[in-house]
Amino acid sequence: MTSKLKESHDQLEQLKMQISMDISKMDLLTDAEQTTALLTKVRDRLRWANQGFAGTLMGSSEETEAIQAVEKFDQDLEGLRVNVHTQLQNLATSVLGSENPKPLFFQLMTALRQMDSHLNERENLIRKLLH
Repeated sequence: MTSKLKESHDQLEQLKMQISMDISKMDLLTDAEQTTALLTKVRDRLRWANQGFAGTLMGSSEETEAIQAVEKFDQDLEGLRVNVHTQLQNLATSVLGSENPKPLFFQLMTALRQMDSHLNERENLIRKLLH
């Protein structure tokens, strides 16, 4: 999942470059920068999501249930990642076309915030599991 988010990040960087080369779209650069920063945060959080988690469990039924809950969260997280990818594709099409892409930046930011919030809930589940 992290590698797919990296691809999305790279695509957003290319989109920023296209925006910066078109003087008529310079007002979108701030939105693009903010979106890139949030995508970087989510990507990095996901990359380190399981750091220090492996090897600390004893195999009790409570731990098994908690792990299953985390796995369900991970499935939901993949759905959110697909949504981010879809929003980014829509944004890229809009920037290359003649539509106003500003609302699409907002939609992409909303999708990234949902993913970030989901990662918070996942981390809380893991914290409960480890304590």
